[in-house]
Amino acid sequence: MTLSLVWSPQVVAHPYQPAVGLINQINNHHYELTLKLPVVAGEHTIITPILSGGGKIKLLSSQDSLDGFGMDLHRYLLIFPTTNTAPLIRFQGLNNIQLLTQVTNQHGKINTLVLYKGHSHLLLAGKVSTWSTIKLFVTLGITHILTGIDHLMFVAGLLLFTRDFRTFLKAITCFTLAHSITLSLSALNLIHIPEPPVEAGIALSILFLCYELTRPNNKDQPTLSRRFPWLISFSFGLLHGLGFASALKAAGLQQTSIPLALACFNVGVEIGQLIFLSLLLTILKICSKIAFFQKSIFRQLPLYIMGIMASFWFIQRVYIVFH
Repeated sequence: MTLSLVWSPQVVAHPYQPAVGLINQINNHHYELTLKLPVVAGEHTIITPILSGGGKIKLLSSQDSLDGFGMDLHRYLLIFPTTNTAPLIRFQGLNNIQLLTQVTNQHGKINTLVLYKGHSHLLLAGKVSTWSTIKLFVTLGITHILTGIDHLMFVAGLLLFTRDFRTFLKAITCFTLAHSITLSLSALNLIHIPEPPVEAGIALSILFLCYELTRPNNKDQPTLSRRFPWLISFSFGLLHGLGFASALKAAGLQQTSIPLALACFNVGVEIGQLIFLSLLLTILKICSKIAFFQKSIFRQLPLYIMGIMASFWFIQRVYIVFH
């Protein structure tokens, strides 16, 4: 089962990434639509725009991802009938994926909304409340962290590495501070580091923790990471923050909407992290009371599983860097 997880192309090493639709109003009846559709392990997302009430759709350009990852880009010109006073667009293909839409009107007003199966209609002239935007990006942050196995593995390894709760609290605080810094800097385009090396570094951070956890803990001569776990968590937290930022940057949101989106997304990431830690601590507490799980094999097996998966991801991501 472990090997099937590691080698399966569908392993969710990356957090869930919604599709993105950027819509800019040209005039009362013309809009430009850019669809950014995620490609996961070679599988392309197919979403088709359809104009309700008539009109024409012209494909302006199309660019497909060639390496089996990243995003496909499709640009359309939407032409609504002159008699249509409430332009409405429907997106076909929202089965198991969300579509994050951002509509910018002629005056620069921005509305952001998420669409999904059963709610696939978008009124281009409609207004979205600030509260809806807050809920959207908090939810996106929670989903992003809870579906990012690599990020969750690092947090789990950090918990096992620190042992006592006080040390873990310091370490996780430093991790949170670090990823908040780089998430903000990257999302605001103040720093730019290509995604593939960042993803490779995240896999390496998990591998490092697994290696340290399998080494004997010499209390007389502790390693640097054992003496200063907060330093390790802060250093690797900077890398993970760049990984978190990829979700917001991939959306290509306008800078005027970034501050609120950034703050809400970060809150969502922290909420998701707390949910995961609460669940993990509950499981560990239950296992500690069952003698069967006290055997050394059950303490080492999770580390080796994490190490194998992290090694696979690291090799895979380094390959992407050089190809």
